[in-house]
Amino acid sequence: MMKVVVFGATGRTGQRVVERAIDDGHHVTGIARTPSKLDLKYESLAVEQGDVLNYESFADLLQGQDVVISTIGKESYLSRVNLYSEGITNIIRAMKEHGVSRLIAITSGGTHPGWDRNNALFYEVLIKRILLRGEYQDMRRMEAIIQDNDLEWTIVRPSGLTNDEGVGNYRTEIGYSFAESNTTTRDDLADFIVEELETNQFPREGVAVVTV
Repeated sequence: MMKVVVFGATGRTGQRVVERAIDDGHHVTGIARTPSKLDLKYESLAVEQGDVLNYESFADLLQGQDVVISTIGKESYLSRVNLYSEGITNIIRAMKEHGVSRLIAITSGGTHPGWDRNNALFYEVLIKRILLRGEYQDMRRMEAIIQDNDLEWTIVRPSGLTNDEGVGNYRTEIGYSFAESNTTTRDDLADFIVEELETNQFPREGVAVVTV
């Protein structure tokens, strides 16, 4: 049993990670700006209010924890684009203050710095370079901040996230994407994250995860 902190616990991915970790016997502290949105009741779950952009609001919650999982994401197009880079900077600062060394953070396969031949033309041109350009740029900054630390980190890069029921049949590989699939169910993503939490298969690596 590990003590696990999940940032972004009320999000669609965060909630699945929380439930999956609890199912495996871990104690979870879910941190969110609006804790009431996390409608889960478990003895091994503590839900706390905190904002990754406000260091003082959450830093002390990391005391005595074993692992941090970041599932933070923008809630709307009006959210601050620098959420990822500023948020992870505060998270890492708190981890170091309280002696937590293990970090698993979700970004995206869209952080590939160049042209990814595994992706469709419309995604590479319209989505990656126009519609979500700011988000992907900030995720790249987030990844660089993580990689520049001596933490025991794993960066998780899903493809297009869906709410479809996970079938447990997913592929993982160091890198950004797969030619065989451009989607990742949130169920499969959560399953992989908790498996990685327990096995540490990809230390200090960025790994693509897709549902097949």
